[in-house]
Amino acid sequence: MFQSLGTVSNWVNSFRENLMQEYENISDYSHSMLIQLEELLRAFDHSCILVLTDSSGSIIEVNDTYCQVSGYSRDELVGNTHRLVHSGYHTQEFYHKLWQTIMNGDIWSGEIKNRKKDGSIYWVKATIYPIYNKEGKIDMFLSIRLDITEGKIYEEKLRQIIEKDYSTIIKNIQNFIIRVLPSNDKGPVVSLLEGHLAKVIGIDTEKAKNKPIGEVIGNSRDKDIITSRFKQAFEGQKVEFDFKHGYRILHASITPIIHCNEVIEVIATINDITELKNSELAVKNMAYHDALTGLPNRRILEEDLMYRLVDAKTQQKKASLIIVDLDKFKYINDTLGHNVGDRFIMMAAERLQTLTFDNHVEYFRLYHLGGDEFAWIIIGPDEHVCIVTRQILTLFDEPFYYRNGEFHQKASIGVSVFPEHATNPEELMKAADMALLSAKHAGGNTFRKFNSQMKNVFVSKVLMEDDLRQAIIANNQFELFYQPVMDVKQQKINSCEALIRWYHPKKGLINPADFIPIAEETGLIIPLGEWVIRQACRDLKRWEESQIHLNISVNISAYQLKQSDFVERLTTIVSDERVLPNRIQLEITENGLMENTTDSINTLQKLKQIGFTIAIDDFGIGYSSLSYLKQFPVNCLKIDRSFVKDIPSDNSDSAIVSSVVKLGKDLGLLVVAEGVEGQEASDYLSSIECPYLQGYYYSKPIKFEDFTDLMNEHVM
Repeated sequence: MFQSLGTVSNWVNSFRENLMQEYENISDYSHSMLIQLEELLRAFDHSCILVLTDSSGSIIEVNDTYCQVSGYSRDELVGNTHRLVHSGYHTQEFYHKLWQTIMNGDIWSGEIKNRKKDGSIYWVKATIYPIYNKEGKIDMFLSIRLDITEGKIYEEKLRQIIEKDYSTIIKNIQNFIIRVLPSNDKGPVVSLLEGHLAKVIGIDTEKAKNKPIGEVIGNSRDKDIITSRFKQAFEGQKVEFDFKHGYRILHASITPIIHCNEVIEVIATINDITELKNSELAVKNMAYHDALTGLPNRRILEEDLMYRLVDAKTQQKKASLIIVDLDKFKYINDTLGHNVGDRFIMMAAERLQTLTFDNHVEYFRLYHLGGDEFAWIIIGPDEHVCIVTRQILTLFDEPFYYRNGEFHQKASIGVSVFPEHATNPEELMKAADMALLSAKHAGGNTFRKFNSQMKNVFVSKVLMEDDLRQAIIANNQFELFYQPVMDVKQQKINSCEALIRWYHPKKGLINPADFIPIAEETGLIIPLGEWVIRQACRDLKRWEESQIHLNISVNISAYQLKQSDFVERLTTIVSDERVLPNRIQLEITENGLMENTTDSINTLQKLKQIGFTIAIDDFGIGYSSLSYLKQFPVNCLKIDRSFVKDIPSDNSDSAIVSSVVKLGKDLGLLVVAEGVEGQEASDYLSSIECPYLQGYYYSKPIKFEDFTDLMNEHVM
């Protein structure tokens, strides 16, 4: 990552060629940015020591400048820790505070005395930045260091012979030294100022004598701050701070000189850290801007929100947060790949940046929050926000063009308003997220403004999730009900479907439609689904002991199917319960199968090889194609109840059901019609030779004991 950037021209040229090959042409603006990037990288590499370490302190990568300064090769440094260059000068407390700072996510800055490979000493001015991973946890640390050895050597020599030839020595050092005396009327005043840097930045060393320190160094607006820092040193504290002098950024290190428990003067060493600060600014720019789009990222949005809300409150104005999320964007990543997905994000960003709301609002700024999510901060009348959101949605009416293809990409929008919906940045973002979720649930390609009902729904979901977690831990609130599947020809029960029921100790029976989606969203479907499969296996064994032989269908979710160890977990359960896999049929919805199709096919093939049978549930309402149906290793199609409930009176439904039955036969698949609720539907399905029927006409889902009685009645 930080190997020598001496060949940066070749690297940038190669990157430019790759862009040309991928996108055929790049703009003059992009070309200019590449040239600036090349210059920035070269200056960055040659002027600073760069070190990347992991969260435990092991060195991951260094640049050549670090190798040159320390005397160690890259191979000797990488994999080691900074203890390799410790000089023994700093205490354990020093390093403890350093690590405590950066592990808390804060930036640490200070001077460190290190030892080279040859035993000689060098000093660095270091700034250490925490780097976060996608989960928001600290993953690595980036250290930017400036070699200040020369200044430190001169400073040390000065202290040793300060009484012999004070003025002569400091005139020849590259930085400059200031001796400051206390003064009751003027504040701290300069008694001596010497050094090469002083002449470079235009300070007359003779005229500086006897002047207040705030009038000698720094820009005029910083006079009071600089004076207060020196007064702080006269209280006996060692003080370090940065300040601007003209366009340069200088670092002051002030040491009090104490005699008889009284500070008689202070000595300040001034270093030029302009290059280091510019490097830090470049790193900060990278940390606060999205690498893909160049837009401000989530971190700077959070900071901007804080300041903008303060201003809005002071000026009694409305501040709105608009979050935009591309609809079903994961399908582009899944089908065309993440590189193409990134290209679509860039095209969306370019299109969004063309929007201007000057005629409607006072202030607006666009951010890229990551992935397919963007945001705006808007300052202006509440009623004009609706105009803005419609402009955004209209922007996505035009198709996106990529490699001679035309893609229609829509978006959903969530809006929250300060102070109507929230009074702080965090709550305002939560409100916008809830509004966005409501827009998504409405089918997408629309916008929703936050309201209190959304919060109530959100709170209800949170409470439901907590109750569900407790129920899974308690393991005594769930029960399986069974609904029979009838064999039309033999007029007997062929199999059954296991359906979970939740009896809440206070709320009573909870509809599966209410808690299953929450289980899938939170990942609780994993332990819940395993409970269902294990309990179904146990009930199957109990029936076998009663000489009742039939197979059980169990519903699985797309979330379960995505788990890398799903096959292993399922195999372990049936093995533990001593049930043959061919006695279990796994039902997954048509839409569920279409998520990560390649992985789904591979997982289902493994399950079928083990012996499980596979059924597509709710067939006909999804978006799978016949080509995918041919690829999926399924045994059974279950026609969705929405097509069955109105037959034979609804000609369209009758035609669809008849076609699916014929399709199943032609493909050698079993077909089950769900939702059979009357004699007419049953007779019609029998007439078109649908082999298996399921629904309330035969039996509603019933408890294990009741189903056992039903089976015994059919046997008799």
